[in-house]
Order: sequence, then C-alpha cells, then structure tokens
Amino acid sequence: MYFLSRWLLRISVLIWIGVAVLGAVASWPVSGFVLFVAYAARMVRRQKRSWDTMGSARWATVRELRQAGMLSSDSGIILGRVVDHTSFAATAAAVLWGRSTAKEACERFRYIFKRRRYHLVRSNRAVHTAIFAPSGVGKGVSICIPFLRGCSDSAVVLDPKGELAKATAEYRKRVFGHDVVLLDPFCVATKSPDCLNPLDFIEADSALALDECNDLAKALVVRGDEEKEPHWNDSAEAWISAFIAVVIRYGEDHGTRSLQTVRELLSDPKRLDLAIKLMQESDAWGGMLRRSGGQLLHFVDREKSSTLSTVLRQLRFLDTPTVEASTRHSSFDPRKLRSGKMTIYLVLPPEHSKALSALQRMWISSLLRSVVKQGLCDEQTVHFVLDEASSLGRLEVLDEAIDKYRAYGIKLQFYFQSLGQLAACFPNGRDQTLLSNTTQIYFGCNDTATAEMISNRLGDATVLLESGGTSTGTSRQYTMGCHPSESSSYSRNDNSNWSLHGRRLLKPDEVIALNPRVAITFTPGVRPLCTCLVRYYEEKLCDARPSRCRRMARAIGTFSSSAAVLVLSLFFAGATTVIIDSILMPRR
Repeated sequence: MYFLSRWLLRISVLIWIGVAVLGAVASWPVSGFVLFVAYAARMVRRQKRSWDTMGSARWATVRELRQAGMLSSDSGIILGRVVDHTSFAATAAAVLWGRSTAKEACERFRYIFKRRRYHLVRSNRAVHTAIFAPSGVGKGVSICIPFLRGCSDSAVVLDPKGELAKATAEYRKRVFGHDVVLLDPFCVATKSPDCLNPLDFIEADSALALDECNDLAKALVVRGDEEKEPHWNDSAEAWISAFIAVVIRYGEDHGTRSLQTVRELLSDPKRLDLAIKLMQESDAWGGMLRRSGGQLLHFVDREKSSTLSTVLRQLRFLDTPTVEASTRHSSFDPRKLRSGKMTIYLVLPPEHSKALSALQRMWISSLLRSVVKQGLCDEQTVHFVLDEASSLGRLEVLDEAIDKYRAYGIKLQFYFQSLGQLAACFPNGRDQTLLSNTTQIYFGCNDTATAEMISNRLGDATVLLESGGTSTGTSRQYTMGCHPSESSSYSRNDNSNWSLHGRRLLKPDEVIALNPRVAITFTPGVRPLCTCLVRYYEEKLCDARPSRCRRMARAIGTFSSSAAVLVLSLFFAGATTVIIDSILMPRR
C-alpha cells in the first residue's frame, strides 16, 4: 500500500516541478533574477554554517536522527520530541529518489501539511542507559512509564514507591499478555504479593552450585563506601556461602531449603556446630563442601565471634515476619523472563530500603543469574529498569552485567539523581566504565558538577563576533592681524571587523537554567540530542505499537491522501496552464 502511495506522490511532485519550470519560462527574466537571489542567499547561509575553526559542536539534526533510525523506530526509550524544519524541496527529493523506505517517505510527506511538525525520538541504538535527573522532575511519567507501556519485552522493574506497578502492571498484562509478578512484601501495590526464594533455583547436583552460592553471598553482604577492614566482610561471605551450600545439599524442597534455614543455623550455636560437622563428613561436589567446613574451623575465639557478629548483622533483614513470608518459598519461575513474557516489579518502600537493601540486592542478583544461566541469546531481550539505583549500593553483579551480559539479552537502565550517586555506587573509576557503555540522558540538572560535565561533553562551537566603531573630529583656526582669516575642518572615521571565537554550546549556568522538560542525550554515533520530554498521558504514540487493523487503516488513509494530492496536482497544473496561456496569448 505504501509502495503505491509513494508512486502517486512521485507523479504529483513531477507535476509540480513541470508547472514550476513552465512558470519560470513564462516569467523570464524576472524568474531568473529571483532564482539568482535565492541561490546567493543559500550560499551565504551555507558558508556561515560551515565555520568550525574554533569548534564544530552542534545539536543533531532531524536528518541525522532519521539516518540513525531514531525517528522511525518502534522500540527503545522515548527521548522526547524534536521539531521538523525540513524544507519542502528536501521532502520532495526524498519522495522521488531518497533511500528511505516507502512508508518513511509517505510519512515525511504527510508532515508537510501538519500543523505541528514534530517527531518522537527513540533511543533504539542503546544497549544500556543511564538517566540523571533530580527528584520531582518527571523521570517516571517521562521515561519509565512510556517505556513500560511501549516495550513488549520481558522486564524487571525496581519500583521503590510502587508507582510504576500501579501505572503499568495491568496494562502490560492486558496488552502484551505478560505474566505480572509483584514482589511487594509490604503490600504497597497489591494485597496478594508474590514470593521469591533464590535457593529454589540452585540445583544441588549442578557443578555450578557452589559458584551460585558464592554469588548469592556476595549480594547479601552490603559493603560500605569506605571499607577499611575488608577481612570481616570477606569472612562473612565465606560463612554465608558455606551454609547456603549445606542447606542446598541437605535441605528439603519446599521446606527447609531457604535463607530462613541458613539464618536459623547461624543463629543457634549448637546447630551451627552440627552443620560444620556435617560439612566435614560430606563428599558433595567432589569434597569441596568438606573443604569449606574445614576452612570455618580456622575461625576461633575472638575472630570467630567477630565474624559471626558480622554475618548475623548482614542477615538481620531476614528477621521479620514480612521478609520471612516473602523468602520462604517461590510463587513463580524467573526463568520465564527468557522463555516467555514476564514483568517482575520489585517494590520496597523508601522507609525500609536502607534496612532491607540486602533484600533488593538478593532479588536483582538472583534474577540476573536466572537469565544468564539460560545461555547466550540476542533475540529475547530482558530489560532491568532500576529506578533509584543508588539504593542498591555497590553490587558486583551489576559491574559484570554492564560490560559482559549484553550477549545474554540483558539491557540495563540506571536512574540516578546526580553524578555523585553514580560515583558512590561505582567507586574507584568504575563509574567511567558505566558511562562509556551507556547512552546518557540528563534533564532538570540542578548541581554544578553535573552541569559542568554536560557543558564539557557538548564541546565548543564557532561563533562570529563583529566589532567596530565611529569617530568624528572638528577643528577650527583663527588668524588675527591686518588680514584676519578663519578655517575649519571636519573628519569622520568608520571601522568594522569580525573574528571567529570558540564558545561552549551550552555553559554550565545555561544548563542549570534549562526547562526541566528539556533533555540532553548523548548516544554513540550521533551528535548530542536536545529534545522536549513527553508525558505518557500527553502522547498516544507512547503506548504500545498499534494493532494490525490500525496499521492497515493508517496505510489506507495514506493511500487516500496520496490520491487526493494527485488529483489536486492535476487540477492545479491545468489551471496554471490556462493562466499562462492567457498571459502569453497577447504577446503572440
């Protein structure tokens, strides 16, 4: 349908070109003078735009975004709107012989007649994304919710306040057919929350079981920003990993095989000694469990007491009925993130996020591990939307996911309030690793450090500075005597000069003064983007891709419009021919 529509538009454009040529011939030489003036003005504007001696920084144009596929894509984060200033001549050229598809060419032609000519821009090229915006400027309504309402891939959503679950859970279930899981121990978004016991998905007979126990132990141990004595946390990881392994090996499915059992063993000195004795007598995993038990025997006296104190402090989040009910068993299989369609919301109120940060870390680590265990895959994508990502703290599995998990179909979205939060979660230069592997979106910037980084990243542009002045002077001379005389002189001097200077595309103070709805985006392979953010309730295109019937109706509408344009073109060509003929008749 779009193929036929494009050919109708091509015929219309050729008719318009023929009419223009005929009119130019009929009005010669006036038309020649007009064409010369227009060409000269165009060359002057092009020369001014080509100055880049002091810097070539500028914003991405609509043409560049179209070439990058960011205007015609149906997937990716919606970055906002850009105004289309494409001329009629450029649009006509795209219809005639442009490289764009028939659908894109027809859509571009329709934009000429629209009252508001703007496009939605999507970051279809992004693997991972980092969003930086302070509280209250609309990260949820402008980025998170539009993405979740428009992306049909499986997703894991860190949703501290439950707002995203309330706005998108039912929609994704109804429109995309997803299985919706709500890990919501405090019943913020639902009265019947789901449960997750990570030990249910560690197979006792697997050769990788001990590695998975170590990974889970690392997620459960929360380390501070400035850790002066890592020995105690390292030892706590060893104890927790060993006891998880013994529970995995000898616990009963859907019974004692949970983190609650690990906590009970470590809290009771008698049961703790029995568990260590059981490890020493075990041949599980080629004697590796026995080796772990022997290692624990090296902790004696004060060192043992201090280590167990650290262990119990790290597992203290398990000591509430709410968390116990949420971790005793599993009500879903996270492997369906890859094998099917599933959306998992992780809801933990802000007032409990500090005390229960280990619970969040356990959720994220377990779900990432469940996706990676299913092997390499580029076809099925799983998005991890981490709102208020700073609440996770330092989590090593995220470091690995940023630069290694892309091949497993994992894409990450980090939401921070400033670069300071990023540096706290990824210290020792690891924040640069994240920035180098992500598309970055900034809006509502309100701190100097972030504003300076944005200004430096935008670079310098070349600007033309004109200067000049005017000077005047008057002198008079009188001669007295027998023959008095008088003379006077007047002078005027005008000068004008220009020079090229470099200037930041945006200075830090200008970045801070931007409207909160103006987003600046840095994505690989494209110049910086400046877009106007769209709230999900303002733009219908933020929702899911239209159904097949709606797409067919739109194609038929485009064909009808193209046919109408052709009819009007023929009528206009006939009327113009009659008028020109009547003008030229008297000359003959």
